[in-house]
Amino acid sequence: MNSVELKVGDVLLLKKEDAPGIYTFLKQFLGKNIADIIAKIEGHEYIHSELYVGNGYVLAAWFNGVHLIKYPLRILGNFDIYRHEKMDNEKRSVIKRNVAKYFNMRYDFASLILNGLPEILSLGFEPLERYLEKQLPYSDPNKMICSELVARMYKDAGIIIEPDPEFVTPDDIAQDGEMKKIF
Repeated sequence: MNSVELKVGDVLLLKKEDAPGIYTFLKQFLGKNIADIIAKIEGHEYIHSELYVGNGYVLAAWFNGVHLIKYPLRILGNFDIYRHEKMDNEKRSVIKRNVAKYFNMRYDFASLILNGLPEILSLGFEPLERYLEKQLPYSDPNKMICSELVARMYKDAGIIIEPDPEFVTPDDIAQDGEMKKIF
């Protein structure tokens, strides 16, 4: 980890196997069989995203809301780190300024569930997934899930990950053609 210098706007993505808490949450609230089906159908590599905002801090949306966290280096090694090709100093300044805009927002449990429905129902067929997302009349910009937080911060800075930040997943972030894995 010492050879990588984090820059404001870098995205930290946590692999599914490194985040058993998410699976445990789904199992607890939806049952083991449903959690297993969701995990298998979605086939996601990443299950959580966070945004580096400078001075050693990341902005993250967890079940207890949006918070600033400062990890020890050994924890950062659990994340894959991505950097957007168009992230420049002007965009980094926007991200720094907007930390307060999202800080302490509540977690969006409804969005978490609604985010998974189009993926499950589409069985991985991307055009159907996009269609189903458009049929869900849900948006609450005052509550966040992890990947939505990253997508909204990027959108504020002028970078669009997906047309609707409400339905962005950590894998969508990683698969954006202008995101490059740096660690």
